[in-house]
Amino acid sequence: MTEDTTTDLPLLVATEKTSPPNWAVLQRRLIDAIDEAAPIFLDKYTRPGGALVWREDYPGDGVWADDLYEAFFNWPQYHALGGSDYCGEKSLVQWNAITRQLAVDYGRVTDEFVNDDDWFHNAENYIYFYHLGMADPTNREMMRRARRFAGFYTSEDPTTPNYDPQHRVVRSPFSGSKGPLFDARFADVSYNLDHGHTTLGPGFALTAGWQDDEQQRRAVHDRFNEVVMHSDVPVNLSIVPLVATAFMYTGDTSYRDWIAAYVGAWLQRTIDNDGILPDNVGPGGVIGERRQGQWWGGFYGWTGRFGHQMVSCSLTIAAEAALLVTGDHGHLELLRTYLDLLIDKAERKGEKLRVPHKHTDDGWTDFGPMLQLAPIHLWTASMADVDLVRLERLRAGYEDEWAQVRQHGPRSQDDRAWTRYLEGDLPDYPERILQANYREVCDRTAKVLADEQDLTTLDVHWWQQVNPVVPEALVQLATGGPEPIYWGGLAQGRVRYFDAERRRAGLPPDVAALVTSLKADSVGLTLVNLSATKARSAIVGAGSFAEHAFGSVRGGGQELEVDGTHLQVDLPPGTGIELEAGMSRYCQRPTFAHPWHERSVIPFR
Repeated sequence: MTEDTTTDLPLLVATEKTSPPNWAVLQRRLIDAIDEAAPIFLDKYTRPGGALVWREDYPGDGVWADDLYEAFFNWPQYHALGGSDYCGEKSLVQWNAITRQLAVDYGRVTDEFVNDDDWFHNAENYIYFYHLGMADPTNREMMRRARRFAGFYTSEDPTTPNYDPQHRVVRSPFSGSKGPLFDARFADVSYNLDHGHTTLGPGFALTAGWQDDEQQRRAVHDRFNEVVMHSDVPVNLSIVPLVATAFMYTGDTSYRDWIAAYVGAWLQRTIDNDGILPDNVGPGGVIGERRQGQWWGGFYGWTGRFGHQMVSCSLTIAAEAALLVTGDHGHLELLRTYLDLLIDKAERKGEKLRVPHKHTDDGWTDFGPMLQLAPIHLWTASMADVDLVRLERLRAGYEDEWAQVRQHGPRSQDDRAWTRYLEGDLPDYPERILQANYREVCDRTAKVLADEQDLTTLDVHWWQQVNPVVPEALVQLATGGPEPIYWGGLAQGRVRYFDAERRRAGLPPDVAALVTSLKADSVGLTLVNLSATKARSAIVGAGSFAEHAFGSVRGGGQELEVDGTHLQVDLPPGTGIELEAGMSRYCQRPTFAHPWHERSVIPFR
């Protein structure tokens, strides 16, 4: 049995009676609304064993596994924030059920892992898996899965040679439990060329109607295999959080070392390419090896229809995960170099900076506003002045857009107004974003209740469009971090919470939390207990994965030296407390362990 460490936690006690702040009441009402809506959604769209009510025959290569996982992808994250026990229990049930459905009914999963798809879509699958560790790290089977899944890429499993450690390349843009895919499915060839997600390299031009001519089809397919399928691409950096997940379950340093080597390889390639991230690297680790030295044109790369979004998200989640597991801020240079390159190539229209979203044979093209996720995540990770100045440059001329608070779903992430709140410009942001999220939950639930379509033939994206779990405001306000990037990112909270009485992740009942300030060496935080009759005890953790450490903490007329990763705050009925906590960031080994576990040993069940 592992030692219970919570009895020794530093303790603060709230003494100030409080009139309930509007944000606190709205936050708890949002949690109540999601808790009420989640069972309605699940009961409507799943069979008794948890499988989604859908067609029995798989529709083909135009549908990816992520489309099914996305129905419940954020349920474990929501539970870890303070959502219901029901959401926590069902998040695991549904992951198992969907994995089984994809394996048995649709043949897209082997050994509980996707067969061989690209890592833009795979990342949408496995963000679900990563958050299960935050909800309950003691599940032995999930730990074993994390090790097995990581092993598909760290050369632990010789039957799945996805990675070449000598050249530090993932050997194909399509990979998984069946190893690297070198002979593309023709549907993927046609789809990705038609949608502009890749090119066939110099000297090969597509002709009109090529799909209808057998000889041309074969020539295109062969060229696709040669040029596209035998290359490493930046989107493969989305594998990094998968390996980080195994590290946080186990502490095995081989996972950390793999991450440092692979992320470091991409940074070195950028340096070697005159500061420009190449979008294709051949089997020998050479830039443009299969494209006559051309560094653009790769799968989901510089010429891609959504290349800016896909590449920037992959770089961001890899840099964040590398920083998390190593504590080395140098890994952020991978993302910083990419963003500064775009700014260097940008054009100005008045005050507005418009960066190139593509590089083609014609040079830098498709100018428009930089997508905001990457620069915001970089700033919150580094807290460096240079990264804040970059945000201000990108915001210039777009101030109205950065101040808007919109109602939207989990896939349409937007942290811009939240950054303005942190800088003191939008004091009413907490109430506005909580109200917007509440309206979104209500609208999605209304669609579920009114849904009379044949569920066996519904569009595969429908579930993600009506999933009523909308935790955006909870993430930003309670944890003090941007939302995890939808395409495979890990949680980025400056703090997280545990219920000391119920021994589970998340805010205790009746307790609301608001991060009011972020600095490189501190965090400002308000906690409120809305119950008029019950005392609550919240444990506050430093970082989403105990990767930070608290220093001196002041609040309620008290001051104490924490010098550790957790502190307990007791909240008598109707009280609140404002905390100013000193913090050293990225100084601890990240772990899924909860505060009542020994840090070095998670008690797997």
